[in-house]
Amino acid sequence: MSSRLNAAQKQSVKSFSSLTQTNEKIAIACLSRVGYNIEAAIEHYYQNQQHYVDPHQGGNDDSRVKKLFERYANDAKDELPDKIGPNGIERLLNDLRLHPEDRKVLILAYKLNAEIQCEFSWPEWKKGLMDMRVDSVDSLRSRLDEIDDGLRESSQFKPLYQFTFTYGKNAGQRNLSLEVAIIYWKILFKDQFVLLPLWEEFMNTEYGKAVTKDTWNLLFDFAFNIKSDLSNYDEEGAWPVVLDNFVQWVRPRLNGDMMQS
Repeated sequence: MSSRLNAAQKQSVKSFSSLTQTNEKIAIACLSRVGYNIEAAIEHYYQNQQHYVDPHQGGNDDSRVKKLFERYANDAKDELPDKIGPNGIERLLNDLRLHPEDRKVLILAYKLNAEIQCEFSWPEWKKGLMDMRVDSVDSLRSRLDEIDDGLRESSQFKPLYQFTFTYGKNAGQRNLSLEVAIIYWKILFKDQFVLLPLWEEFMNTEYGKAVTKDTWNLLFDFAFNIKSDLSNYDEEGAWPVVLDNFVQWVRPRLNGDMMQS
């Protein structure tokens, strides 16, 4: 490691490399751009990952990546030439030991930058697996586990969350249907948003319409920054009306729960 780095910077490089599975050179390049702020550096890396592929760092083989693709592509039931379709993906998930509603399935679609739900093209597959440096079911399973573990950090979670909005929309639509949005919120947040059951109830009973991109993105900020008792929620802040209405709707319910306990 470069002797020009101070102790704090060296620790940031180690942490960055561990979280992103990258080498020291890439870690320093990303961290130095943002004043060694590790969260900002990770966000920059995942937004610009294509620029940080190390051609000298092994981990996968092009021919093995192609062979793995061919194992699941061109399923006769799918009728999708040169693509992994729904039935091929079902077999892939079985091999990965993943339930269709596991968050790692969304992570896989995100890492492949998939354009269409339940379809993976060869260019998407090749670039995604090469970027992740995997070329087998076992290595892919391990890499998805690592990425999922890293989603405790909001800076790593946010790109996946933002990708899901576009991924989940029907072609030609600006907004995400409420039904689909709720399904994806449950998959994405798992146990990381305590108020999610109440948010789901509010959206179904009080909101009842498609979710805009603004609402989708700001719910992420709400989930990661607002305390579960809403004590730090600022009504004068730049929150969308739907979140202001949710806070007004949910506070009496939270206060009732507190009084009963």
